[in-house]
Amino acid sequence: MLNIRSWTRLFCGIGICVAAIPVHAQVSLKYAEGFRVDYFDGYKVVAVVVPGSETGETLQYVLVQRGRKPPDGYEGDPRIRIPVRKLITTSTTHLPHIEKLDELESLVAVDNVRFVNSSAVRQRFAEGKISEVGRGRSIDMERVLVLRPDIVMIDAPSQDNAYHTLQQAGVAAVVNAAYTEPTLLGRVEWLKFVGAFFNKENLAAARFDSIAARYDARRLLTADLLPDSKPTVFVGSLWRGTWFMSGGRSYPAQLLEDAGANYLWGDNESRRSLSLDFEAVYEKAHDAEVWITMRNEWRAIGDVVAEDERYGKFNAVGTGRVFNANARLNEHGGNDYWETGLIEPDVLLADIIKILHPDLAPDHQLKYYRKLDP
Repeated sequence: MLNIRSWTRLFCGIGICVAAIPVHAQVSLKYAEGFRVDYFDGYKVVAVVVPGSETGETLQYVLVQRGRKPPDGYEGDPRIRIPVRKLITTSTTHLPHIEKLDELESLVAVDNVRFVNSSAVRQRFAEGKISEVGRGRSIDMERVLVLRPDIVMIDAPSQDNAYHTLQQAGVAAVVNAAYTEPTLLGRVEWLKFVGAFFNKENLAAARFDSIAARYDARRLLTADLLPDSKPTVFVGSLWRGTWFMSGGRSYPAQLLEDAGANYLWGDNESRRSLSLDFEAVYEKAHDAEVWITMRNEWRAIGDVVAEDERYGKFNAVGTGRVFNANARLNEHGGNDYWETGLIEPDVLLADIIKILHPDLAPDHQLKYYRKLDP
């Protein structure tokens, strides 16, 4: 994580060294590494590390309190009046933050309501209070301009999305890069990032602290497990010939460790998914006790083997210990794991504990995962 000195050097490098030292930082981060909020008289500066940047390149947003004069400097950085009154989201992962901050009335559009699981968002869409605008290269700029949002929340400033189109139209495209965090609590802590745009830092901190406390309480359930009592586990599946296995420093690996698993790739140092072939996975995981995957279309063991008969060679398939994160799909295939699930890491952890150590969570009912039918 970038420290105060790193950020000061960073800001000095773009010509605003005098203002770079924070005066009264109201956002305090415990896990998140990808953003920072600094406070000044009448405005805030929010900096986001560009997803995929190897040098720590950042994007800056100058958040100006309504009724206050925008500060001098910060050329090229969007100036956003706060609290935000109208916003557009382009990913279902953004929606739980808006709900947690009690700001659904500020939401004027989403990318595609078909994949939304939130009943409150779907209801507001049915009432005509929320529109659809698409995302990436297919974003409906005409509709965006009619809605006149204060911000449009996107995932990354890459060439294949709407970032540059929005910029050219004078619309503030705010990058929410929570998905780049290597820890689940780091991802949840981006609730504080969103809170800064609504002047709701205190509420965001309270919501986050409550989530983190529940996660830590569940993590303690497995803290004293002996190594030989931890089931061997592997994850993922083949996709177009490649098996994407979570790296040992990724959030799925951390979730498994906290749940008391012996994750077979847990000693890997990567924060990203590993690209493996079937043979490499089979060699290491053929005798593994549990397989945890995420394939919307798999409901039964037969679906797994029907896709690739080689899957039937895994011990976990033979014993029926295959679990899939598709328990909450809407009628269009929208998976609530990628919406509400990532703001409920304590529930995800409870699910995995229930799968691996059911005696430690006797009253818990699986919410996001389900055991495949025989």
